[in-house]
Amino acid sequence: MRICFLADGKSYHTQRWVDYFAQRGHDCHLVSLEGEIKTLASQRVLKSLCPIQALNFLLVVPQVKTILKDFCPDLLNAHFASAYGLTGALTGFRPLVVSCWGSDILISPEKSFAHKMRVKYVVKKADLLTCDGRDLSKAVEQLGAKKENIIVSPMGIDRKILEKSADRKSSKPEFVILSARKLEPVYHLETLLLAASEVKKTYQEKVKFLITGEGSQKQRLLRLSRELRIDHRVEFIGFLPRTDFLDIFKKADLYVSTSVSDSTSVALLEAMALGLIPIVTDIPGNREWVREGENGFLFPPKDFRTLAEKIIWCIRNFDRLDTIREKNLSLVREKALWENNMARIEKGFLELIEKKEHA
Repeated sequence: MRICFLADGKSYHTQRWVDYFAQRGHDCHLVSLEGEIKTLASQRVLKSLCPIQALNFLLVVPQVKTILKDFCPDLLNAHFASAYGLTGALTGFRPLVVSCWGSDILISPEKSFAHKMRVKYVVKKADLLTCDGRDLSKAVEQLGAKKENIIVSPMGIDRKILEKSADRKSSKPEFVILSARKLEPVYHLETLLLAASEVKKTYQEKVKFLITGEGSQKQRLLRLSRELRIDHRVEFIGFLPRTDFLDIFKKADLYVSTSVSDSTSVALLEAMALGLIPIVTDIPGNREWVREGENGFLFPPKDFRTLAEKIIWCIRNFDRLDTIREKNLSLVREKALWENNMARIEKGFLELIEKKEHA
C-alpha cells in the first residue's frame, strides 16, 4: 500500500503513526509545512506561502496536488481535520482518510460559524475518519459523518512501557505530582497552580509539582507561580526528548490533567501504564478511561479546591492505592496497546483501498 500522509512534521504522534505503516512494509511519504522529522518515510516539506498558518493550509493545495500526482498513492491520510484535513479535502484526492486528534473536532467548530462549516466540509469529504475515543467519534457524527465510516481506536502506548512501572511507597521523602500537557489555554494549568497553593497549606515541603511542555501561557504561568509563592515547589521543565519524558513519569507518583477539553490522552494512558494515580478533569474524554474512586479520580474543570482535596487524600492514602494501579495496568493491556489499535486502523485502510478498486 502506498500512503501519502499530510500531518504536523514536528509532532511525535505523527512520527509514531507514519513509522507504524513504514515498519509494516508500506510505501510511505510524509508531507508537511513544519519541517522534517526522524522517520522511516520519505518526506517533503511544503513551501510556506503566508505568515498566517491557517491560510497556508489553503494556499499549499496546488503543491500537494503536484506531490500526489508524482507519488501516486493508494490513499491520502490527512491529520487534524481543521488543518491538513482541509488541505486534503481540497485536493479532491480519493480515497481520503481524515484522522481527528481532538481539538480539531471538539473546539475548532465552536469558534465561529465559519470554523464549523470548514470542519463539516472536511468530514463530509472524507471516505474514512479515525478517532481516538467514543466522545470524539460522536462529535464527528454530529458534524455529518456516517457511523460506518468512522474507526474508533486510541493511539495507545507501546507494550514495552508496561515493563517500566516503578514501585511507589509513601515513605519516600517527597511526593511528585506530574502534569504532562502543553502550556496552552485548553489545558488550563492555572488550575493546577492554584491547587498547588492549597496543597502547600497542608504539606509545606513534602510535595513537588513537575510541569512538562512549552506553550503560549508559559510566562503567565511562571508569574502566577511566583505570585502564589509556590515557585520553590513547582518546576517548569519544558520540552523533553522522548526518553527523558518517560523518565519523568517514573519519578512521579500522581498524574494530574487540568484540561477543559480532551479526547483520549496518550499521556494519561502512559501515566496509567507506569503506575501513577490519575487525577483528571471530569470531561467525556477522561471518563472513557477513569472511573471515580475505582481506577483514579475526577474533578470538575477549573475547580482547584476539589483538585487539591483529591491530591491531599491520595497522599494520605497512597499505600492503599495498589488496586488502582492493578486495574489501570489491566485496562491498558486490554484496550490501549499501540500495535493492537494501529492494526485496526491498518485493516480499515486496506479495506478502503480494496473497496475503491472494486468500485
